[in-house]
Amino acid sequence: MAARLTSNPLKYIPKPSRREIFTIILLIAEIVIFAVIAPNFLNPVNLERVLRNATDLAIVSIGMTIVILMGGVDISVGSALGVVAIIVGWMLQAGNDPILIAVVAVAVGTLIGSVNGLLITVARIPDIIVTLGTANIWRAAVFGMLNGEWLTGLPPVFATLTRGRILDIPVSVFILLIFYVLFWLVLTFLPIGRHIYAVGNSEEAAELAGIKAKRTRAIGYAILGGLVGFASLLYVGRLGSVEITVGNDLAIASIAAVVIGGASVTGGRGSVIGTLAGVLFIAIMRNGIVLLGIPSLWERAVVGILIVVFVTVDIFINYQTQRRRQQQRVRRGLSLAASKAD
Repeated sequence: MAARLTSNPLKYIPKPSRREIFTIILLIAEIVIFAVIAPNFLNPVNLERVLRNATDLAIVSIGMTIVILMGGVDISVGSALGVVAIIVGWMLQAGNDPILIAVVAVAVGTLIGSVNGLLITVARIPDIIVTLGTANIWRAAVFGMLNGEWLTGLPPVFATLTRGRILDIPVSVFILLIFYVLFWLVLTFLPIGRHIYAVGNSEEAAELAGIKAKRTRAIGYAILGGLVGFASLLYVGRLGSVEITVGNDLAIASIAAVVIGGASVTGGRGSVIGTLAGVLFIAIMRNGIVLLGIPSLWERAVVGILIVVFVTVDIFINYQTQRRRQQQRVRRGLSLAASKAD
């Protein structure tokens, strides 16, 4: 059974769902609406700003996709990004080599993610409890490390990652393309990707198929942590400072992007392509709200409403799917009984 899982890479990868297609249609409709009602929305400078501001969210959302595909969640990503961003800021102030800073950022992020993964898989503590606890620990660490003051005037070493251009194309575009294509390939063709989907569909069945579900889940949280570490470089490069409120909305925004992008909160269904559409939807919504002069508090309200709506739809779809499967099993059972009676 494990051999079949490895030899047929596409068998266990869900095809694009109607929800993912719906999200893309929703994104196109959103672009059209803001193009009509929001002044300067289609201005190239504004569109580049949208993309630049969404890059760190987009990177973290890849890792959140992996975790949610396995039926998990991580609400500590914002606080974790804050801790790593402060370390990056300190190293920039000390004049350390940029490559060393990048390695340390990714390593610290991976370590933070691994702590969550080990507590969830080894200690068997529910993921929501673990990440709620670590979110508060890292948030307290942020306040303690900053001591109530911002890190400002940081050297623009990583500014190229968000503000640079290659062939007159923003570097942000290349970063998103590289990461999203890479992780699409990983989730589609590599064993670890198929294992992630299998664990999300049924951890027990995955174990019977020879997959080490706990190790796969722990790796998923470590990958998310590493991506948070890389996103901290983008955050610092974009702002040139680290605020006390760093990462406050990152967890809810990344979860919303994944859910809006068509992933199932129960695991086993979703893709990074849908997540990218969800990220762009949220980024454009934020920008449109600013252009229209709407108070920013409505942004959180809209994101919250979207999460509730899409999760409700997901639960309804899962219920209908399970009901159809149960009816099919009953019909097959009745058909088999009738054939034996004959």
